[in-house]
Amino acid sequence: MTLSRAIGEVIGGYATSFVVDNFLKSGLLPPEYVLLFCVLNMFATAAFILALPYWGTVYLIGWLFGLGIMLQTGLVGVLDAVVYFVAPLAVLVLRILKEVTS
Repeated sequence: MTLSRAIGEVIGGYATSFVVDNFLKSGLLPPEYVLLFCVLNMFATAAFILALPYWGTVYLIGWLFGLGIMLQTGLVGVLDAVVYFVAPLAVLVLRILKEVTS
């Protein structure tokens, strides 16, 4: 279930990016809408960060490995990868520190 969901989200994200990019290049989408997509992306990133503490530890580790793959294949930009790497890593470090100190 999780693998099929991950594959579906990667394909959906890539397809959306492809469609929006082609609409921009062809002039079918006004450049002002790029700002709207950036704002929506910021909200999605904030929701991602807020959901991280509820993810399981193994899922977080799998996310980090998957992020490495997506970065190597060009599905994620470097700036996005930094955010998507640092936030889960911080949650993992906090979990480890909590286990060590208790």
